[in-house]
Amino acid sequence: MRAAGSRSFRSLMEKPGLIVAPGCHDALGARIAEKLGFRAVYMSGNATSAACMGRPDIGLLGMSEMVTHARGLASAVEIPVICDADTGYGGVDNVARTVQEYEAAGVAAIHIEDQIIPKKCGAMPGVEVVDFEDAVARVQAAVKARRSPEFSIIARTDARAAVDFEEALRRARAFAAAGADLVYIEDLQSREEIEQVPRKVPSVPLMFDVLEAWSWTNIPLAELEKMGYKVVIYCLTATMAYAKAVQEVLGAILEMGHTRGISTRLMDLHEYEEILGLPEIDARRAELSDEAKQCCSEEI
Repeated sequence: MRAAGSRSFRSLMEKPGLIVAPGCHDALGARIAEKLGFRAVYMSGNATSAACMGRPDIGLLGMSEMVTHARGLASAVEIPVICDADTGYGGVDNVARTVQEYEAAGVAAIHIEDQIIPKKCGAMPGVEVVDFEDAVARVQAAVKARRSPEFSIIARTDARAAVDFEEALRRARAFAAAGADLVYIEDLQSREEIEQVPRKVPSVPLMFDVLEAWSWTNIPLAELEKMGYKVVIYCLTATMAYAKAVQEVLGAILEMGHTRGISTRLMDLHEYEEILGLPEIDARRAELSDEAKQCCSEEI
């Protein structure tokens, strides 16, 4: 299943059409996305920090913690999992190990960014990036470290926020030349910039991040595809929806002293169990029980 994830992502990349990957901060969300029909899911570093620690995305989680979380998502679904791998967690040797650990965990693709260490969420103020040469070296190290050519390396630059648009474009083109399978420019600051990127970085497939807090990024998928983007992630949409729903539901319990008024906002128990795969587990147990009984009767 793990190798199949990388193969299926490569297959999606080779076919026409946009790949839409909703952000999922846990395996339950990934299974829901898969059941709804999404062809890939995305594990955000911001959402993972929130899910695992309840803390902001400021580089508190290490590589091993992120990989462990990624393994849980990848093992829960058959569709490809795209993961945030932050800065690669150190120098080029750390980047190489990061690639191999994520690859072994069964994910299909990771993105490595050019921020300094410790990094922070790209939406936060004060983002800083490493020198141009060091940024390119990270991408080169990542590309060389993968064991399977089907594992995809996405090179992300945060230079738009840290420097300017032209520097972000320069790094994006250099990352493509260094062998990245996709390029991702974070924090594009207008629709005009969003439209320009596919024209100015035409040599490599592009990933785009929709963040509802930045209204100019909330562009219909058909328009993003027409512009020339290949992969679109909704990095925090589901996590923010989860946080809002939990806040409202738990607040209602405190206010009312029961859950009668909010039952319609809860998933049906049978649907929940179906998403978790309980019917398949019950069917497997029944089949094994029947086989065991048949085997015992033949022995007697």
